Amino acid sequence: MSAKTVEELARHSAAELDPFFYPESIAIIGASQNPFKPNGIPLVLFSMFGYRGRLYPVNPKYENVAGLKCFPSVLDLPEVVDLAIVGVAAPQALKVIEECAAKGIKAAIVFTSGFAETGSAGRRLQEEMHRVAAEAGMRLLGPNCLGILNYYNGNTASFFYHQKPENLVHPQTLSYITQSGGLGGIIYQMVIQFSVGFNYFVSTGNEADITFAEILNYLARREEVSLIGGYMEGLQRDGRLFMAACDHALKQRKLVTLLKMGRTASGAAAAASHTGALVGEDRVYDGVFKQLGVLRCDDVEQMNALITLYAAGRLPAGKRMGIITISGGGGVVVADKCPQYGLEVVGLSEETQRGLREFFPSFGAVRNPVDLTSQLMLEPELFQKAIRMVIEDPRVDVGGFFYNLEMPSPGSTEKIIETYHQVKKPLVVFTWPTGVDFAVESKKTLIQAGVPVIEHIPSGLWAIAALADWVKQAEQRQPFPVYIPDQGRHKALEIIRQAQSEQRSTLTESQSKRVLAAYGIPVTREKLARSAAEAVQYAAEIGYPVALKIESPQILHKTEAGGVALNLPDEAAVASAYEQILRRARDYNPDAVIDGVLVQEMLPPGLEVIIGLKSDPVFGPAVLFGLGGIFVEVLKDVAVRVAPLREQDARSMLDEIRGRALLEGVRGQAPRDRAALVSILMKLSRLAVELEDHIAELDLNPVMVYEAGAGAVAADALIVLKRQ
Repeated sequence: MSAKTVEELARHSAAELDPFFYPESIAIIGASQNPFKPNGIPLVLFSMFGYRGRLYPVNPKYENVAGLKCFPSVLDLPEVVDLAIVGVAAPQALKVIEECAAKGIKAAIVFTSGFAETGSAGRRLQEEMHRVAAEAGMRLLGPNCLGILNYYNGNTASFFYHQKPENLVHPQTLSYITQSGGLGGIIYQMVIQFSVGFNYFVSTGNEADITFAEILNYLARREEVSLIGGYMEGLQRDGRLFMAACDHALKQRKLVTLLKMGRTASGAAAAASHTGALVGEDRVYDGVFKQLGVLRCDDVEQMNALITLYAAGRLPAGKRMGIITISGGGGVVVADKCPQYGLEVVGLSEETQRGLREFFPSFGAVRNPVDLTSQLMLEPELFQKAIRMVIEDPRVDVGGFFYNLEMPSPGSTEKIIETYHQVKKPLVVFTWPTGVDFAVESKKTLIQAGVPVIEHIPSGLWAIAALADWVKQAEQRQPFPVYIPDQGRHKALEIIRQAQSEQRSTLTESQSKRVLAAYGIPVTREKLARSAAEAVQYAAEIGYPVALKIESPQILHKTEAGGVALNLPDEAAVASAYEQILRRARDYNPDAVIDGVLVQEMLPPGLEVIIGLKSDPVFGPAVLFGLGGIFVEVLKDVAVRVAPLREQDARSMLDEIRGRALLEGVRGQAPRDRAALVSILMKLSRLAVELEDHIAELDLNPVMVYEAGAGAVAADALIVLKRQ
């Protein structure tokens, strides 16, 4: 899909969702007089949150609901409403959608459960409901969802009952999307405790029609939205739309943070290539998030910390921490965790240390962490001065104050608040959960004054580092490349179509390398021999020593078949190896089609890496990079991104792997040619996009990487084709 096509889809999808968020008229189908039932709660919420549009309860059992005239059927409504809420049981929902379609309604939210989540029968009912809606041009949210909440206009088309929050420090700040209604509601309640309010809240349910990606795209394009959070279990479709939405958000400096479950999902057990086995579902999500500046949380504590810090409005300019503590041990706890998240506990300037010594007790620490000691805590003006001096040190980007809320120090809470508003840099108060009344009150006082309070130190430190990375990524964002097909694509397609005409599901090594060469990717010099005499001739032309490899689309792992001979020094060795390779290959697979034996130059020793791609069903071609040998086989030390790549993506892949030091040169070895690797990754990215409809998996394994300036060459290659 081209960038233009994705952009057109994104704009069209966003326009279609307006009736869900800003309807002027709503029908509540199956409306109940019981305000505690799911189909009775929306009317309670509409009143509580001040919705001013026209409301039409629909239920043949009642004449009035919540003081409003109730209609027996959608077909009896006096107008075509903008939005229908469907709260009837699953067996009746299909009929209701048919009536909505007949009425000309274009947007419906289906609360009801009992569809695809229950099994095959429910899935068939859901698919039929979607078919009816699609044929009528109606969009569906759900089924099995909580609905939508828009806190700007009071459109609470949801059965998520909650009180209207008052006196929030950061009202209408967070837009939230959740694939789990129940957990989404819990996260809502947790975020509100930090005085952060929502502007939009959306539960997507089974996503029979409208997807998580579409909602994200809609929110990312709204001017009033600056912070989007979400709970995601996975995307079934619309991966490219998801990426376009995230990229648009990053371009506009809108933060997207997701609690994405499923880190242990695999799904690649039957892959034909190393790449296919390594590029599992979660690696692809992780790569997409890193490419597009999506901050992935591991748990709700990290998400709460991140939202709290972002809402405070002070983004860290870097990762240099200044730590102030009332306990030496507490400072050690914070400082010890900082490197784990890439934060640096910097030494304070001599000027700052000298200033602190003027009023610190002799046993107080003034380096970093700065230990105020209990003595200074009894003098609020002095500890206030100390915090300010640390935060204002030019070497410090972020301040962390480890504070015991349970220590009843008169006036200390007010002094912390004063200090927070006197400084401009981010300042976080680290503490821990407490049930002591005055400590709880102190925490509430700090939060209501706008001071970020984090009760889980690791989550707070992660959030600081993540925000610092996000700020840098947003500043350095580059547009994605748009490719114009040239002769390279045409040459590659000729090779692929020839193999397809022969009913081949994989390309041989020489065919694969010809495809790579069409895109300018360096490969070994080689020729295909169909006799021992030809092998000897080609070896002389290429130059000794040479390697021989069996060429067969049915023998993917040539070494296992005994189909490889290396470092052959002369004619006799080549002639003998040719016959041995043919014999072993026929013994290994008597039914294999053997095209011949590949005569190949022997590359000099270098650092072995693997580069590859795999077609992901949601996001498209995913590109992989990792070190070869034990690093990929045992440690699975790889980085993944989705094509098209930008140069910054390729460089970040090299930096991400744990064995990256080998690229820099260790134990006296020279640094490796990173530029050559970036070039190969960029060319492979183009190949992946332009041949997306044809290639399922691709392996360059190994790629030999030489000293800086000496290049990199693919020694072996395998392309697995998609079924046509």
